Amino acid sequence: MKSQLVDLVEQLLLDCGSKGGVAVLRDVKTLRARVEDEGDGFITITLSSFSKDFEKCLEEGRLVPGAFLYFVKKRPGVPAFLSGFLYKIFDRDGRLLSEPSIDCIRAVRQICLFGKKVIRPCSHEREVAAVERYRTCDDGITDVQDHPLVGRYRRVARVILESLDLYDLETPGELEVMSHHGPGAVRERVRQNQKWFALKRWPARLDAAGFTFRRALFGSDRTPYEDALSIPLDGDLCDDLAVEYVEPEDEEPVRVTLVPKTQTTPRIIAIEPAAMQFAQQGVWRRLKESIEASPITGGHVNFTDQSVNQSLALQASRDGRMATLDMSDASDLVSLGHARLFFESDAALWHLVDACRSRAAELPDGSLIRLKKFASMGSALCFPVEALVFFTSIIALRLEQRGLFPSRASIAAMAKDVYVYGDDLIVPADEAPAICAGLESFGFKVNRRKSFWNGNFRESCGVDAFRGELVTPVYLRSDVPADRSDVSGLLSVVATARQLEKAGYFRTARLLREGVERLLGPLPVTPDDSPAIGWTCYSEARCPTRWNRKLMRKEMRAWVAYPVKQDDPLGGYFALAKCIRPSHGSEPLVPYLVMRQADHLDASPRRSVLALRQRWVPAT
Repeated sequence: MKSQLVDLVEQLLLDCGSKGGVAVLRDVKTLRARVEDEGDGFITITLSSFSKDFEKCLEEGRLVPGAFLYFVKKRPGVPAFLSGFLYKIFDRDGRLLSEPSIDCIRAVRQICLFGKKVIRPCSHEREVAAVERYRTCDDGITDVQDHPLVGRYRRVARVILESLDLYDLETPGELEVMSHHGPGAVRERVRQNQKWFALKRWPARLDAAGFTFRRALFGSDRTPYEDALSIPLDGDLCDDLAVEYVEPEDEEPVRVTLVPKTQTTPRIIAIEPAAMQFAQQGVWRRLKESIEASPITGGHVNFTDQSVNQSLALQASRDGRMATLDMSDASDLVSLGHARLFFESDAALWHLVDACRSRAAELPDGSLIRLKKFASMGSALCFPVEALVFFTSIIALRLEQRGLFPSRASIAAMAKDVYVYGDDLIVPADEAPAICAGLESFGFKVNRRKSFWNGNFRESCGVDAFRGELVTPVYLRSDVPADRSDVSGLLSVVATARQLEKAGYFRTARLLREGVERLLGPLPVTPDDSPAIGWTCYSEARCPTRWNRKLMRKEMRAWVAYPVKQDDPLGGYFALAKCIRPSHGSEPLVPYLVMRQADHLDASPRRSVLALRQRWVPAT
């Protein structure tokens, strides 16, 4: 709602003014006047651009010409909006102060970025532009086979692959893969348990790569269940294992769809067919284990632990030794050629990885394109292959700049100062310009407005830092819902209010609290690990309490969110495959029972659908 967002940012201005010792009444008037003329886009789009210009000024150590284009200026180039904060950061000549106010730097970014990520639909024009960009990126991919970097890239990739230790010593040359269904949607639009039945349309390419239907389900063409459980894979239930093999020309394309991201641009996701998603999950899990354990990539190419990049960004904002780089259209510009070159030294592995890749995409308008990119966002292999390609490319570039042969020792030495988490890269600051130029010549695109190697501002994996201080803003992700049926929206607003309370923006948090409590009533104070919905600081709520004699603890009755389930029956060998999964790694295949909820074969949660009820939870 328009007035709601303006009111929130007004309170945020007052909070920031109090913390920074700055008068903000003129800024409040400007805010309201601009929103009245331009709509909420001033908060969700224009202020975000203001912040990007501000960050570049911090990096350059001065107010750069051309910054803050859409704002009235004071001399020398200081915008009138938020000038009270800016005068505590830059001197009268526009140069960065020797001791700028960290509170004011944090305040400018908080005000400008608070509404950037609120989930609202983009305009139709922006959605069309996003789809066209997806198509254009793919059309613009060129063959890198003749690029001067290819020789070193190949050699680096070979050494990295050798270090991954993907294969079981007892079965050399055979990659042990145990797949699982991911939580996301599939092209067939079926429920979670029904994804198993969708596997009966099995791509012939996967079978040819050695990843047979039976191996995918049970870990082996002759499964340990036949001997260990005395269950023959035939008989009355043999129809479960009847497969329709799909030839490459008959495969379903990925379904490209738009999901909300920011009002500037939507996020484009490609929804994979169930069999492809299933296979990708297995290969991804095996790659992840090996990459994180490798002596070269371990601790440098990360997939779940963002703290490595975060701590490095914080440290780099103090000493300036490392640069933080951000890639634009990262998944869309990692081409099939980049991936093929990386896996070239292991033909069997590449055969499997390529077989897991969808080759065509159906755009929202129904048109089909043949994909030149390796994979779109939505493929389980997009993230790991993207990270490996960027990591390999940077090491190859560093070797080329030094004129070094890519030996195992030189590759390991160059890898020590390179860190990759998806499209967030960290490299030595003195080499950053050359690395950016090299990456762009190799077919990628660096987001220069979000890449930093000069000055003392750094940004990586959700951590924004200046001179060793965190200046990461709190983002509003959702408007306060109109009624309590929007449980996801309520939880998002509660999470934002808790973050604001911890950051000391109490006026803004109070406004969000009031919106939530109009729907749910007064909420108690709850710790971060409580399942109950509540706040971090003072509340007048008085919840009913009791003493639980069985668990020997005091409990209170409070609102708790829970997933809504739907009927989703699963039986036969597919139920067996879901319940009993072999372990994998260096140990032999041993069946074990996966602990699940009792009704998991009868029902599954509805995706992204939650409900509220009051339950007894541990009292604070």
